[in-house]
Amino acid sequence: MKRPIIAFGGNIWDAHWQTRQHVLSRLASRGWPVVYSTGPFFVWDRFGERWNGARWCDRWETLDGVRVYWSGRWQMRWPRVPAWDRWIVRHHARSLREIVNVADDVRPIVYLFRPSFLPYVSAIGPSATVYHADDTFSLMGHWSDDVAAAERALVAHADLVLASSRRIAAALPGGGTVRVMPNGADVAAFASAAQSPCPDDLAVIPHPRVAYAGFLNEKVDFRLVYDIARERPSWHWILIGPEVGAPYLSPSNAGDRTRCASLPNVHFLGSKPHTDVPRYLQNVDVNVMCYRTSEGGWWTDIYPLKLHEYLAVGKPVVASDIDAVREFSAVVAIAATTKDWIAALTKAIEGTGVGNVAERQLVAGMNSWDERVDTLERWFEALPP
Repeated sequence: MKRPIIAFGGNIWDAHWQTRQHVLSRLASRGWPVVYSTGPFFVWDRFGERWNGARWCDRWETLDGVRVYWSGRWQMRWPRVPAWDRWIVRHHARSLREIVNVADDVRPIVYLFRPSFLPYVSAIGPSATVYHADDTFSLMGHWSDDVAAAERALVAHADLVLASSRRIAAALPGGGTVRVMPNGADVAAFASAAQSPCPDDLAVIPHPRVAYAGFLNEKVDFRLVYDIARERPSWHWILIGPEVGAPYLSPSNAGDRTRCASLPNVHFLGSKPHTDVPRYLQNVDVNVMCYRTSEGGWWTDIYPLKLHEYLAVGKPVVASDIDAVREFSAVVAIAATTKDWIAALTKAIEGTGVGNVAERQLVAGMNSWDERVDTLERWFEALPP
């Protein structure tokens, strides 16, 4: 019997898929009992979109093999009332233990994707603790002294610390061991989409099509997109994914995003179900990672979730010059300036870009989520009993 996994992450399960959904769903498919929670509401969440859409009572359902726990409206943390706040944390922890049937003599794995979930470790009781940093949170806008203290304590306490890139690992506090587990891809899903029809909202857009799929947030270089779109009006930019606005988008980047939207060859298609994204990426001419490269931001530390998804599709890939993509320069064209980008995109559209379909898909196959979870299982099985 595999140990139960009690996982906490910052995004709801059935929204835009991130590292945690890919990892946890595969662990569940391999027989690990997994429950996932975003934690209870806080008092300041009242009347927000998620609070308004929630039920009053708690509930859970199985999605993609994972038992997803939805907090009710009544279950609300209130830090200014410490006794109530602690009781809510304990109640939430007890509910999660019950959902995956944690026996009294079993130490579950508590798998945290954010340092702010630290209070649940002690509330759950004896366990093996895993902290998975998939971004450099200390460079993000929500960072505070309290969250910094929680991350220091979590890194010191955890039995296993994971980071999605070398730079994220280097930014973590303390001198302990951090294992780097880069993001992967559902290779079969993205490669097989070549046989799927073009989505209707994409089919009406002329070729050549240049696509980006992912969060449209502060990491995206909207000025770069605008400059290239103005310079090459016959190239059509396809931007797919949820948009993140103020206060998480700087005024200058927000302004450039607005200017992009004013151009007839820049198309914002919105968020798509993760199962539909491969069809979009297969029906364009080139897929891009158009990230900001200015130092001092979290965007230079990332290991793009879309890197190996793009490669699995087989279409040419062009990317900004960030650390994580440099080792893949044999199959990814790396561009530092707008001039470099235009040159790389021109070659990709003309069929003379970096690598070929077989080479790209070979690299993707060596970086699949199944390969990543093989490694993660070995690390989990070595955790203290």
